[in-house]
Amino acid sequence: MRRNGFGFPRDDGRPVDGEAGYTLVAVVIGMLLLAILIAAVGPALGKIGQRDREMELLFRGRQYARAIGIFQRRFGRYPNTLKELFENSPHSIRKLWKDPICNCPDWQVLILNTPDANPQGGGAPVTPGATAPAGGPPPTPTPAPFGTPQSTQGPIVGVRSKVHKESITAWRGHQYYDQWRFIVGDADRDTSSVFDPNSLNVRAPTPNH
Repeated sequence: MRRNGFGFPRDDGRPVDGEAGYTLVAVVIGMLLLAILIAAVGPALGKIGQRDREMELLFRGRQYARAIGIFQRRFGRYPNTLKELFENSPHSIRKLWKDPICNCPDWQVLILNTPDANPQGGGAPVTPGATAPAGGPPPTPTPAPFGTPQSTQGPIVGVRSKVHKESITAWRGHQYYDQWRFIVGDADRDTSSVFDPNSLNVRAPTPNH
């Protein structure tokens, strides 16, 4: 029979003072162990999420590069905005994907005949996030409503992220997300099509004999 602090029996079924103290200690120890576990596992879970976003960036960037190639073959020109890939009928892309690194639609577009759009990385180096130097033909102006200034954007041959953050996995030797360039004809190097984004011609692959 349980007894209270005065030594008299307790018949109400409640724990005596000593048992309550042991329960409190056990709860505190359990909370400490849980905090240690979260501190140990939290960074690993963060790395897993970052790797997932990197894989999604590769997928979405290649989707844009392929859609630009489809658009060029259908309409004989490159798009002036990314919206044209979806708004022009028939659609060249299933949806306008967001940049998964920032979860925003703010992609950096790559303009035809600029060093940033060179699939082999040739030409003058361009710092990620900076404007490419002049030298090529001026981009095609995007029509704007009357009374508003025009924004020159296209012709677009690729996209890249604007996020300057170090990645976990290097892609083609580049360790920062804004260096991962997804250019038409170059984003999938394992495909048989050979395409130069600085030309409006698609060169068919040489047949194997």
